Amino acid sequence: MRFFFAIMVFWSHIQFFDQAMYPGYNKLYNNVLSEGYIGVGFFFILSGFILSYNYDDKIINRKISFKKFWVARIARIYPLHIAGSIMAILIIVNSVKSSADFFATPALSVSIFLSNITLLHSFIPDVKYFFSYNWVSWSISDELFFYIVFPFIIYFFVKNKLLIKFGWVLYLLIPVLIYYSGHSSYDNHKFFYINPFFRIVDFILGINLNQLFKLEIFSRLYKKKISATVLEIMSIGMFAGFMYIHEDVPQVYRYSCFYWLPMSLIIFSFAYQNGYLSSLISGYFFVLLGEMSFSFYIFHQLLVRYFVFENNLMVITENPYLLVFAILMTSLFVSYLAHKYIELPCNAYIKNRYKRSSFALPAKG
Repeated sequence: MRFFFAIMVFWSHIQFFDQAMYPGYNKLYNNVLSEGYIGVGFFFILSGFILSYNYDDKIINRKISFKKFWVARIARIYPLHIAGSIMAILIIVNSVKSSADFFATPALSVSIFLSNITLLHSFIPDVKYFFSYNWVSWSISDELFFYIVFPFIIYFFVKNKLLIKFGWVLYLLIPVLIYYSGHSSYDNHKFFYINPFFRIVDFILGINLNQLFKLEIFSRLYKKKISATVLEIMSIGMFAGFMYIHEDVPQVYRYSCFYWLPMSLIIFSFAYQNGYLSSLISGYFFVLLGEMSFSFYIFHQLLVRYFVFENNLMVITENPYLLVFAILMTSLFVSYLAHKYIELPCNAYIKNRYKRSSFALPAKG
């Protein structure tokens, strides 16, 4: 399912259709596809759910150290972040205007680069920073922050069942803050959509969702394949319903909390893996797409920028549908190569180096 939401993010970045020549596409984009940015929220909730599912007991029972967990998470995201940053730099160098802007203010450029490469840029509420280089990497900056605090959340709030009892306070706090924010659209975006201190609530929602999943209160509803399938379809139907009415909801809520309920229901329903829909997407092809989804997410927007820039320069094709197809196919191909030859081997290398290092040894005394 990660890949389906990654595709939603991809379509939200296809903004180069001429409004006069392609009114049908632009209507579809404005009414549906532009909302694809919400896929990031799905990733945050799902990340919290999966990490909680896999690591709760290990962290609580001290079967894995905080250090080992952090190294595993860094090994997961950092190699592709570096690769995406390199590609972004090449795109900037390829653009005369971007290159000129970079060298015009070297101090600012170095500051932006350092914040980006260290994945700290989403903390800085300035578009020059959080949308620097590979623009989608702001969400990876958020994820790194979530990974750092995750063991503390589990050990101090999940272990004592405080999250399952009082987590609802956080989920009410966000819409209340939005309601009373009084900020401009730009401020709402850089805080409620970008800033990790606000987006961590999505991640915590995923952790809380797993606590509910493990209680097995609703498991009897998913025991039969037919009922599990009905609930899977209902979760997708609810999501479609929320998408249908989204124009009636202020965008600041859609940046954050509006889709929490349908996304949570989708994750919860498909986690049982007992319906026909979950069985359908559990085959090798869909699993591979899911595994590639992170690299697809990292590289797709860079390839959109590159293809559009080159096409504007050389007019390779005047058919935007053909351009979209070329970008999508190239993104899939690059994602597969990056997953197989960068993500997996670098992940294994970093973990193996950690195991053999003194950093992995427990402190004496």
